[in-house]
Amino acid sequence: MSDHAVSPQSPPAGAHPTACADEAALASDLRPVLLRLNNLVRRRVPSVELTPAQSTALTTVLDHGPLRMGELADREQIRMPTATAIIRRVEKLGLVQRRPDPDDGRAVLVELTDSGRERLGHVARERNALLAGLLEQLTDADRQAIADSVPALTAMLALDLPGPERLDDHRSDMTRTQESEPQPR
Repeated sequence: MSDHAVSPQSPPAGAHPTACADEAALASDLRPVLLRLNNLVRRRVPSVELTPAQSTALTTVLDHGPLRMGELADREQIRMPTATAIIRRVEKLGLVQRRPDPDDGRAVLVELTDSGRERLGHVARERNALLAGLLEQLTDADRQAIADSVPALTAMLALDLPGPERLDDHRSDMTRTQESEPQPR
């Protein structure tokens, strides 16, 4: 961990002492809601023939592509062989294509095909319609609270989280921090 990193168990300098407990409670409340909402949307509007990993990889290529395989792996926080296997499968479905990287003849870029763009667009439109229908059933105050939370949730997605190669180190750091703190009885 760098000198500037903040331990998950200690509040940042200048933070209120209960900030960590409040953040932990919020995380405990937020995590299952986000997961259930995500599962609801995926179940009601499935991306036919695609696994969740394939679907998110395609979305990453849509949002940031064309990408080198290593960049896709980094953005998805997966290992290179996993990214290669995912792209191989969606390439067989005609949703992506590989082409030589003009900056490095040894590398390839992965980009969506027209079929891939259409598939993602169709699923996104259907999922947006489902969410819009759910939002319509909420009060104005609840809809506004959700709208107000979107920038903060988007900022959370942009944070640098540990990738697979650093995950074991991150877990070890967390375990050491938790072991050094007195445990409630």
